[in-house]
Amino acid sequence: MDFLEELPEQIFRDILVRVPYKSHLNIKELLNPAKEMMECLDFYRDRIKLGLAKKYICLLQRVGISIYDPVEQSCQLLPQIPSGFEILGFSQIMCVNHKLVLLGLKHYDTFTTKILIFDFVSNTWKQGSDIHIARSMFAYRTSPEGSIYIAGGLEKHVPSRELREATVYNVDEDKWELLPDSHQKMGICNGVFIEGMLYVISIMGNRIQRFDPNTREWTEMVNIRFHNSWYDDVPYAFGRLFAFGRVSACRRNGIEQYDWEKNVFREFQPLPQHFIHVRATVWCDRIFLCGYNDIRRRPEFYMYNPEAPLSERLIPLDESNFSTEIEMPVRLISLDEPNKSMEMRVVSIATIEI
Repeated sequence: MDFLEELPEQIFRDILVRVPYKSHLNIKELLNPAKEMMECLDFYRDRIKLGLAKKYICLLQRVGISIYDPVEQSCQLLPQIPSGFEILGFSQIMCVNHKLVLLGLKHYDTFTTKILIFDFVSNTWKQGSDIHIARSMFAYRTSPEGSIYIAGGLEKHVPSRELREATVYNVDEDKWELLPDSHQKMGICNGVFIEGMLYVISIMGNRIQRFDPNTREWTEMVNIRFHNSWYDDVPYAFGRLFAFGRVSACRRNGIEQYDWEKNVFREFQPLPQHFIHVRATVWCDRIFLCGYNDIRRRPEFYMYNPEAPLSERLIPLDESNFSTEIEMPVRLISLDEPNKSMEMRVVSIATIEI
């Protein structure tokens, strides 16, 4: 490959920018000039401008993080998180500006306000600025402008304390800013951006509060009604608000769509009864779903197309495409198989374009 290094710099760069992300690490190890070019943010911005970047799905498990390519149906591991940190069942990931932000962690056996950031450009981890409160089961979402909003949840050191506190994170500046408290405590909740507004939705189906980033004011949406009593995830996609999850009272599992005229979630399509702990993220013109099969005791994956005929909307994905050589942490080796497989479930997902 020496002849590549002898090419004019611009031609060499034009070739490199067309190399798929999954091969970047190998290229940088083989070609020293490529490393300098490819560890520049403008290189990845150009890939997006030229339509050469691909959308991957990041999968967070307690044993590590991998990225899934739905086109090639292949999975690739990211480097392990720094020593001393532990991923928990309520840890969350968000992707913005070629970075992955990981929070809701343990640090040397203590629930922590520390966060970790993975830079896809340099393929390295670093520690970011601490969030104000260590919390779990919180609402999180990335705004169209690329800021990460966090709201509600439970205070990790006082689990019975439901939070009203909200904050926003600027990834490029590595800076947290406190926002006005919401009107009501939200407890376990989800977040979604709709037309520039952050909606914080109680998973228990009790209430929705809306935050306007421009006026920095909260509004309680008292007129919205819920069909279900529990939602695992609530994504906004293709101009529609969806809800995925199980009704805790009657154990029915399904997909719901919000009816804006009637102000109510309506049942749209059933999900497999065994499919629990559902996580959803938008990928191109589909919604990628992952969860846990509580009969077979293993993770399960689907691609959902709301525009397809009813019988073709929910397509199961071959789980063997998600297998990676993750080294089992010592803390999990002694667990029995059901508990060990539960620890392998995906706890958070996000889409990134690189």
